[in-house]
Amino acid sequence: MKSIKDYINYIDIDKTPEELEDEFISDFIMFRRENNLTQELLALYSKTSRTKIARIEAKMHSPTIKNILQIIGPLGYTIKIEKVKNKNKLFYKEDNYND
Repeated sequence: MKSIKDYINYIDIDKTPEELEDEFISDFIMFRRENNLTQELLALYSKTSRTKIARIEAKMHSPTIKNILQIIGPLGYTIKIEKVKNKNKLFYKEDNYND
């Protein structure tokens, strides 16, 4: 009898959910800073509390998708799902078909 692993062998990532969350929080902070927003201004635009934003950035609170959309939506942003890039992927010369 096949196990679930036999059906999901195409999933090949080397990041844990915790690492992915850390990356997301880093991107969230970078988004705020690149848009020249303080936590206070972001809270004002998104009609949420500065405390909630600070807790997200300090990794004290794991936000829901709805929370994130409420924060970034009023600024014209959304979130999307994308494939995780495998940091241990090797590139071989034979793989480069342009040579």
